[in-house]
Amino acid sequence: MGIETLLMLALQASIFFTVMTIGMATSSVDLRCLLSRPSPLVRSLLAMNILGPIVAVLVCKTFSLHPAVIVALVTLSIAPISNMFPKSMPALVAPAGMVYAHGLFFASTVLSVLLTPLAVEVFGVIFGGDRHVNPLAVAQVVIGTMLLPLGIGLAIGRRWPAAKRWIPTITKVSSLVLLVCAVVIIAAAWSLMGSVVRQGTLSAIAIIALLGLAAGHLLGGPDEDERTVLAHATVSRHPGVAVVVASLTNEPLAPIGVLLAVLVSAVVVMPYTQWRKRRLAAVLPAPAGPHPGAH
Repeated sequence: MGIETLLMLALQASIFFTVMTIGMATSSVDLRCLLSRPSPLVRSLLAMNILGPIVAVLVCKTFSLHPAVIVALVTLSIAPISNMFPKSMPALVAPAGMVYAHGLFFASTVLSVLLTPLAVEVFGVIFGGDRHVNPLAVAQVVIGTMLLPLGIGLAIGRRWPAAKRWIPTITKVSSLVLLVCAVVIIAAAWSLMGSVVRQGTLSAIAIIALLGLAAGHLLGGPDEDERTVLAHATVSRHPGVAVVVASLTNEPLAPIGVLLAVLVSAVVVMPYTQWRKRRLAAVLPAPAGPHPGAH
């Protein structure tokens, strides 16, 4: 068994257990959050599954990008929400906003089994048959990496509630494995990134990220926490799913393009993230200090 195979197995295991812990922590209230509120669900789907991919297609058609980058940007735009998304939201929204975040992650994961393969088929028509990918193969990827571990986590959380005490430990181990895999992958791919970068590549990635943030923020509705959640959800796509889907095409450098897009997008999103952190700090009540008369 080669080092590449071991690395992919470790990466898949890390993603699997991370998603499983999200399922374990998801409550029935989280599940009903979007499913019982048609308006936020429609706005969320509009931002993530319609406007996001449309922006990616228009940008790819406008800029003269490397084919591997085109495949990467398109696959990222139709991938489900990143498995790290729910873990990043507590620092940006109030506890009540986490209900929407978990509900959005659950809805995105379930619907991606249908929407992601459908989008792949549509993009195959838009960009030509030479980049066609079997939608059933895409559905298998989404089910194996997202829907299955989420379902297992939901079942464990309901059948054995005491198992939730293991969530922090599983999360720490999974995050450590993911970090090691990411460092190894970045180090191995660093020298190849220059081969897929053309004039305008970084600008194209930044434009997609910024317009995705804007779409999610504006369609998030009047609630500030829901705006923050939807904005990040629109740009926080699952890189593992995107890499696997991209690898099904005839562009051998497409996974490198996915990695490049994820890194650039993370930098572009930083100012918005800091803005939302400051907003949350301003609205949350200050922690109670000791009583003046206490000794």
